[in-house]
Amino acid sequence: MSQRTLTGDASTSPTTIPHPSWMTTPRPRRAPKSEGDPDSDERTPAAFETERQHRRPDRSCPECATDEHLVADETETYCQSCGLVVARDILDRELQWETTDDGERQPARGGAPTTIRRHDKGLPTEIGSYRDGYGNELSSKTQRQFNRLRKWDDRAKASTTHEQSLRTGLGEIARLVSAVELPVPIHDRAARLFRDAWESNLLRGRSIEAIATASIFAACRLERLPRFLEELAAVARVDESDIKSAYKLLNRELELATPPPLPQNFLPRLANAVNTHPRVERRAHQLVTAPAVGILANGRQPAGVAAACLYHAHDESGVTNHKLTQQRLADAGFSTPTTIRNIRRELLSLDDSGDLPDPDGNLDDYLG
Repeated sequence: MSQRTLTGDASTSPTTIPHPSWMTTPRPRRAPKSEGDPDSDERTPAAFETERQHRRPDRSCPECATDEHLVADETETYCQSCGLVVARDILDRELQWETTDDGERQPARGGAPTTIRRHDKGLPTEIGSYRDGYGNELSSKTQRQFNRLRKWDDRAKASTTHEQSLRTGLGEIARLVSAVELPVPIHDRAARLFRDAWESNLLRGRSIEAIATASIFAACRLERLPRFLEELAAVARVDESDIKSAYKLLNRELELATPPPLPQNFLPRLANAVNTHPRVERRAHQLVTAPAVGILANGRQPAGVAAACLYHAHDESGVTNHKLTQQRLADAGFSTPTTIRNIRRELLSLDDSGDLPDPDGNLDDYLG
C-alpha cells in the first residue's frame, strides 16, 4: 500500500497515513463508444425502456466493469459498487392508490395526472384557496395579495397571444363537451385535433370558437359517435355556417380519415328518444342494415333513413298503445317529416318487391 508523509515543525516526528485502496487502485479505462452503442449517452427514453425490459440480472456495470449484480428498484437500475444509473423506468403519471390500515383506499400522491385537455397539460402548479397549511383562513390583506399573485401567475402561463389562443380554444372545448355530455375519449380526441390545428397555424384569421366546435364534431365523426351538428351549434357561440366552414378546413388541411356516417349508428339514439319497444328497434335495425336500404341511403341524410326505418317498423308492428308520429321522429333526428315520408315511400316499394328482410318473431305479445 502506498503511503504519504506529513511533515510538521522540527519538534514533531513525521506521521505516516495509509491511503485507502480505492485511491490507489487504477480505474479501468472504458472502451470508446462506437456509433449505435446501446450504452451511449445519446439515448432516448424509449431506448431506456427497451434496455430495461431486456436487461439481465447478471449484467455487469459498464462504468466500473465489476461482476456485481445490478440493483433494480421501482424507478431505476444502478450499480451497487460505483452508483452508476444504468437505466431509468418510464414514469407513471396516472393516479395511484394505496390501502390504509383501516382498509380504505386513498390516492397515494396528490395532484392530477397530465392531460392533453389543458393548454399546459396539467404540469404547472396553481395558487390554491384562502387558507394556510394549517387550515386557518388568511387575512383580508393576504387574500388581496394572493389575488394579485394568482392573476399574474395566470397570465404567465399564457404570456403570448399564440398560447392564449390555445388556452381559449381548449376551454371552449371543455365547455361544449360538458354542455352536450360527451365522453372523455371524445374530449381527448377533440383536444388533439385542436392542438394539431393550432400547431399548423390554422387559427390565424379564423374564429377560435368555430375551430373548437368543429374539432368536437370531427372527433365524433372519427369515433362514429352519433351526434348532430345542430345540437353543437345550439350551445356554441358561433353560427352553424361558421362551424361547417371550420370543419371543412380541418378535414382538408389535417387530412382527416373521417368515415361516412351510417344510418345504423343513429338508430339506437332515435329509438331511445321516442321510447320505442326493443323489438321494434330490432326490426328497424334489420331494415337499416339490409343491402337494398344501404343502396337507398346513398346521398341521403343518415338520421333521416334511420328515422324512416324506425317509423316503418313501428307501423308494420301495428302498435296502437304507443303513438309515433313522423314529426316526433323528425324532431329527434334533426330532420323533416317530408324526408321521412319520401324514404318511407321507397321502403314500401322495396317491401312490395320483396327486397326487404322478413320480420323475425311475432310482435303481438306486447300489443295492448
